[in-house]
Amino acid sequence: MSSIYSFLAGKMNTIILICGILLLGLLVGNYILVLGHYNQIKSIMNWKNTKSMINKNTHEVEDKADSEKVTPDSIRELETAFNKTCSWHEAFSQLIPLFPLFGILGTVAGLIMQLSTEDLSTIFSSLHLALGSTFYGLVFAIILKFLDAVGPARTINETEIILEDYDKKVNNAIMLGNISE
Repeated sequence: MSSIYSFLAGKMNTIILICGILLLGLLVGNYILVLGHYNQIKSIMNWKNTKSMINKNTHEVEDKADSEKVTPDSIRELETAFNKTCSWHEAFSQLIPLFPLFGILGTVAGLIMQLSTEDLSTIFSSLHLALGSTFYGLVFAIILKFLDAVGPARTINETEIILEDYDKKVNNAIMLGNISE
């Protein structure tokens, strides 16, 4: 049993570092995908119904309606792809609270190792390892949570607002009977 404690106390810092870097890479990759969906949805909502023209006489830019329209089916396809990416983001963000738990596990394993020794230098060495795992766990949790809140979570919220506005427009048009053929 003491070999398990020794392994956890000695290797927990390395495990936290590897898992932290891996999760950071996954969050950044997922953020790039979320940002791509956001840009695609935002651009289709803003530009698909208009075409910019320049007036030869006044040199003013005029927006004219384009023949290609945004349809609920085209938006649903984009929304489905966006939701799949968001589900991965949710899974990755749920892993962030594990880092303090890994740190506490390393701390407890290091403290248990101290109970079996009477040598003062060994006690301080295992205490250093124990507290180091808590430190790394907290640092990675803070960094990952901050990056998650600033990047993907904010972009996901903005995209959901755009999609909700579109749904409101469609529902309002149906309710008012504004249906063209």
